[in-house]
Amino acid sequence: MSAGSKPQTLVAFVTGDQTDTKKNCNNRITIKKELKDIIERTKISDLLIRYFATVDDKHIDMKIVQATFTIDAKIIRPDGTAIVGQESILDAHIKSFARFKATHHVITNFIVSINNDMATLRSNIIANHLWADNENNPSLNNKHFLADGVFSAQAIKVNNHWRISELKNDVVWRTGDGMKEVLNFGRSQN
Repeated sequence: MSAGSKPQTLVAFVTGDQTDTKKNCNNRITIKKELKDIIERTKISDLLIRYFATVDDKHIDMKIVQATFTIDAKIIRPDGTAIVGQESILDAHIKSFARFKATHHVITNFIVSINNDMATLRSNIIANHLWADNENNPSLNNKHFLADGVFSAQAIKVNNHWRISELKNDVVWRTGDGMKEVLNFGRSQN
C-alpha cells in the first residue's frame, strides 16, 4: 500500500455509494422483522404443542391451562359443544382423558397469520387414544381409536404472551373401537 492510498474497505465505507448503504440498512430491517415474525409464529404454534404434550404425559394442570388459554377461552369440540373458561377446560380434559390408558397427539403443518396482537392458526392433528381398562365396558379393554382432523384457533397477546382464545377441532375421519362412547362423552358432561 502506498503512502497516499487508503485501505480498500475504508475507501468503500467513506466514498461508497449511499444507495448500497441504504439497501444494506433496509435488508437488516427486513431480516429483523422476518425473524421477529418467525419467533412470534413459533410461540403461537408452541401453545398447542406444549399443551397436548402435557395431555399425553398425563400432567395436565391449571398451570399449563393458564399458560395456553385466555381466562374466557372457548374450545369447540368435534360435536359442536363448547367448553368455556380455564377451569371448565381443565375439568373437561381431566375427565375426558382419564378414559384412556394412553394418548398421542401429533400436531403438524402450522399456518399462523398475525395481525398486531391477534393471530389465527390452522394445523393438522392426528390423535391416537388407547382405552383404559374398563369394568363397565370390557369390550373397550386394550382397544384404541384414531382421529385425524384440523385445528383452527384464534390467539391474542395478553401481557406480552400469546394465549389461545378459541380452539376448534374439526375431525376429518375416525376409526377404531368405542366411537359411540367418544361421541356421547361431550354430551353427557354438559
